[in-house]
Amino acid sequence: MQDLVIKNVKTAEYKDVDLNQFHDPGQEHRHNFGFLKSTVISPYKTGEGKLSISFYTLKPGQSNYPYHQHFGREEVFYIISGTATLKTPKGEVKVTEGDVIFMPPNENGAHMLTNTSDDIVSYLDIDTQTSSDVILYPDSGNVRVLAGGMQKSFKLDSEVNYLDGE
Repeated sequence: MQDLVIKNVKTAEYKDVDLNQFHDPGQEHRHNFGFLKSTVISPYKTGEGKLSISFYTLKPGQSNYPYHQHFGREEVFYIISGTATLKTPKGEVKVTEGDVIFMPPNENGAHMLTNTSDDIVSYLDIDTQTSSDVILYPDSGNVRVLAGGMQKSFKLDSEVNYLDGE
């Protein structure tokens, strides 16, 4: 049975994540996708619950993830400190300390957070977890499918016939 969790953003242990190096080492990218992350709670780790809660820190020039939208998850950011630029379907928006951002699981919730300031940006990320999710990356036409332990990425234009190979 899962215990009550109390974690402080200032004293939490963080893991350095470099998505560029992890997913495509040696390649040139338009953005520096990297951050420090401290997981508060995750159903993937505990096997219980439906919320994933993490603290993130973005150094100047870093983006959290490529511009994307979820079809199976709702997500909330709470900006703890700093100022960042949030890319949305309606354009870029400055977000700052105290702002709460809700991303619905549809095209209106597409987002990418980038630290365009000279200071550190810290935020809380809360999202609902489902057994599967489809994530669309509008800028690249990539589609990521997460189901159970499977994670696969495809190009949107590589559609095949439903019965292809059956």
